[in-house]
Amino acid sequence: MTLTADAPKIDIVAPRRRRVGTAPAFAYLTVAPVLVLMVLIVGIPLLYSLYLSFNSTNPITKKWIFVGFANYSRVFQNADFWAALGRTAYFSVLAVVGTTVLGIIFALVLNQRFFGRGLLRSVVLIPWAMAPVSIGVLWSFIYAGNFGLLNGLLHDLGLGSLATAWFGDGFRALNLVAITQIWNQAPLTALMMLSALQSMPGNLHRAAILDGAGPVRRFFSITLPWLKSSLLFSTIVSTINALMTFDIIWIMTRGGPGAATTTLSWLGYVQSFQFLRFGEGAATLYLLTMLSLALAVLYFFVLSPKKPKPASEIPGKPVATIPRVRPAMVVIPPWNMRPLIHPTTQRNLTRVFFGIGVLAIFVWSFLPVAILIMISLSPPTDLIRTPPSVFPSSLTLENYRMVLMAEGTTSVQAQRVPVALFNSFVIGAIVSLINVALGTFAGYGFARYANRRFFAVSLWALLLTRMVPALTLVLPFFILFRSMGLIDTYLGVIIAYSTILMPLAAWMMKASFENLPASLERAAQIDGCSRWTMFIKVLVPIVRPGIIAAVIFCFLVSWNEFLFAMILTTTMKTQTIPVIIAGFLNQARFYEYGPMFAASVLAILPPIAIAFFFQRYLVQGALSGAVKG
Repeated sequence: MTLTADAPKIDIVAPRRRRVGTAPAFAYLTVAPVLVLMVLIVGIPLLYSLYLSFNSTNPITKKWIFVGFANYSRVFQNADFWAALGRTAYFSVLAVVGTTVLGIIFALVLNQRFFGRGLLRSVVLIPWAMAPVSIGVLWSFIYAGNFGLLNGLLHDLGLGSLATAWFGDGFRALNLVAITQIWNQAPLTALMMLSALQSMPGNLHRAAILDGAGPVRRFFSITLPWLKSSLLFSTIVSTINALMTFDIIWIMTRGGPGAATTTLSWLGYVQSFQFLRFGEGAATLYLLTMLSLALAVLYFFVLSPKKPKPASEIPGKPVATIPRVRPAMVVIPPWNMRPLIHPTTQRNLTRVFFGIGVLAIFVWSFLPVAILIMISLSPPTDLIRTPPSVFPSSLTLENYRMVLMAEGTTSVQAQRVPVALFNSFVIGAIVSLINVALGTFAGYGFARYANRRFFAVSLWALLLTRMVPALTLVLPFFILFRSMGLIDTYLGVIIAYSTILMPLAAWMMKASFENLPASLERAAQIDGCSRWTMFIKVLVPIVRPGIIAAVIFCFLVSWNEFLFAMILTTTMKTQTIPVIIAGFLNQARFYEYGPMFAASVLAILPPIAIAFFFQRYLVQGALSGAVKG
């Protein structure tokens, strides 16, 4: 007899597994402030601008009438719109081509080792760091017909018969404005191209040299393919900047002569703020926004990383026979032809042409700035004499005394310069610190959890807001802020500036955190650090150079911003230095020219100092994909 007992039943409960791919609550908290604020300061104004475009407004009776798509229909039937669209396309193509070609040339030269390279890198950055308002004032005086410096140079050279009213011809005026845009934006492309060149392995060119490839063949076979991603990115950025160009046109031509330089951005401004046709102006600016966003989508589509297809999915190709392709490497056939020039002569000619190139870049970048400094030291009578001359009769500091001490002048604008400089500094410091602080948190979340759908979608949405023209936002800001009492306040200006700076800061800090290994975080958590402690005490000190770069970029953008400040400030209590400089032009008195140029020099001193002393941080910012709009 066998005794058996039933084995007790044991309920085995599988441990609850954490969902694979979920992000911790801390990650959502890092990006939440930025996303919420961008919805409030960009999303709502954009929707309000869309609502405006569907209404007809009467500024006298303040009545709104819903008209549906009538404003868009009126815009499409307006010949001025199509003419402005054609000018915008021509201006953008010319500006982008010139910016790209010059930017690549500058980067290739600055990537070489030569005496004074650091100085030249700083000098090249000056035109980009300058406020577009100061640039417009400078080049307007160079091209001025009666007493401009270009005509003065022709008279000094005995070529006075060639002097002309440079802005008298409409097509020529549009090209001159495009050249000014190129002078301003080419350093940004050079900065991005230089960053890409510095990350290129040197063995690629050494191997090509051993194969007998010359510099031209190496450029097209190695350098250009390596620059492809950066080149596409910079091209789209240059295109967006060209579409949004407003400050330079406002200062140099005001859309003239006639309508020869009226682009879509200027047309939308005129309809909204001069004719007070808010609905039609909003429709025009929304069409410009759609054009900008279409280009942004194209940029994302072209530059989005393509996942390589697994070998097993390639039909008709065994796995073992699929060749491995080395990225950014082009096979160069051997070059066996005998050189036409002796190698020693070729090296000497290369040094000569390289030196000429260095000198040309220095003159192109610094000569206009030197001219601005020189005319700021000239007596006002020298600035209006005929025939004009580039050589001042004397040098004086009287213009600076008038704007800094408000002595010996009745100019209201000159008396406002010190306060405007203070306003620019305070607003720039506050808005930069706020946006970089929030951008640092958001950058961590976007960098560590970029493969999660929520973070990926919200990041692209955040970057798309950077492509929205400021003119599209300034109209709803003006109407909303006026009803909320935020016109002519620091808070209103800081909110408006944040629409530009917050995506910039988040994107730059995302790139900084991507360079940190995740093992640092795991080690800190093993040591008992909370996520907050790990972030503040471990990660933030390591990414400090990236934080400094973001602060510099944000401060430059804030210091140079003109459109928001012009529309949203009305008194010297909050007006910034670009607004004051533009105000000199409205008075149009000859004795105002000297103080105006002195104020322009004072306005570019902080950007120049930043370009000289923080050059390496600016390059690091370009490595992070930063752009200034």
